[in-house]
Amino acid sequence: MNSNQKLLAYVQLLEAKLPTASFTHAHNLERHVRAGRITDVAALEHYISDHLQPHLFRWEAPAIYGVYYAAIHQDAQMLAQMDHAIIQQIIEPTNMEEARKTGKRLLKLAHTLYPWMDFELLEQAMKQYEAILSLTVLHAWINIQLGMEREQAIECYFYTLLSCCISRIAAPLSLTIQEAHLLTDQLSSQMEQQWLQQLRHIVHKQEHPFTDPLYPSVPFSSSLSGN
Repeated sequence: MNSNQKLLAYVQLLEAKLPTASFTHAHNLERHVRAGRITDVAALEHYISDHLQPHLFRWEAPAIYGVYYAAIHQDAQMLAQMDHAIIQQIIEPTNMEEARKTGKRLLKLAHTLYPWMDFELLEQAMKQYEAILSLTVLHAWINIQLGMEREQAIECYFYTLLSCCISRIAAPLSLTIQEAHLLTDQLSSQMEQQWLQQLRHIVHKQEHPFTDPLYPSVPFSSSLSGN
């Protein structure tokens, strides 16, 4: 298991008790399967393309970029801003207090898995700016500490999320373990390529939306800018 996948793998096991984790998407997918709205692979691919992927591209992938930017500038307030944006998408207002307790448990888990890492800025964001701590933000922070590039962090996040989703509905869709793995590889590869295409479009059109808190002014990598 890669070091940057360790936390995500553990969270998959603990997800029922960690509602701040963005693997809430897997629960939503399971509900659609139980309700009979997704009955085959074609319907699954349609759901991922039309519902899950737009959410990830609009909120979670840009938030990972934002965490990298905040880390460069040691900006705890921006970390909290990224976290609040994600949390509002996955947690009902009535569940915020429980989510706050869960965020603290998630941070404790990260400390246990990565005892040599520095979580001081995250802790400042939680104490001073009331960040709850989403899995998205914590995943990005750990990847920074591991020296991973932003695109690698996003690719890992996409893959592990899709793996979690597909593994949970494999049996109802009559998918073997091998078929589920192949489907995960296929869909995650497609998602990564489409994410990169979206970034290239932003760069080409100079559509950098400075007013959007989830697209802070972050220099793109050389692989995107052509440098």
